[in-house]
Amino acid sequence: MATVSQSAPNITLKKRARLFFLIVPAIFLADYFTKHLVKRTMVPYEETISVIDGLVKLRFIYNEGIAFGINPVFISSWLLILISSSITIILIVYIFFSHYGDFIGLVALCLIAGGAIGNLSDRIVYGRVVDFIEIGIKDLTWPVFNVADISVTCGAILLVLCLFFQKPGAAGFESSETSGQSPPTKRS
Repeated sequence: MATVSQSAPNITLKKRARLFFLIVPAIFLADYFTKHLVKRTMVPYEETISVIDGLVKLRFIYNEGIAFGINPVFISSWLLILISSSITIILIVYIFFSHYGDFIGLVALCLIAGGAIGNLSDRIVYGRVVDFIEIGIKDLTWPVFNVADISVTCGAILLVLCLFFQKPGAAGFESSETSGQSPPTKRS
């Protein structure tokens, strides 16, 4: 049975709140202002602006699907809002109240939350998400995305790396094998 490690970093609620309110609003505001700038200066689905010759372009589109152009027809806009809201709320509660004690992992979760809130706000206000960054070479391009998508993707990659390279007990939990305690015995 897992026990709370005595040697795990103590990330208090105050530190979690400070980390959350440093990262999440920064991601949300960066996402909001870049989308706002694109909506004010570009026409959707019409023009493309080359940023890095042939590699990075700005192309304003609306994404009514989940992510990276995935648009399952059986999922309505309101169902996407409900699912996104639920996942975001669970993530925020986890950030604040879990015993997860890995600082880099908490940063990753905050990046995911900031991006999720950015795209969720678009979905609530417009019923769709503003995407505008396109990368690729000639006709071989990645689906158009935005700052919130970058944040969620970077957070997810960082979280996977943290979990993959984590030492036993480093996240605030350790197994009975690493804690020196014998496993619990079954009582009759």
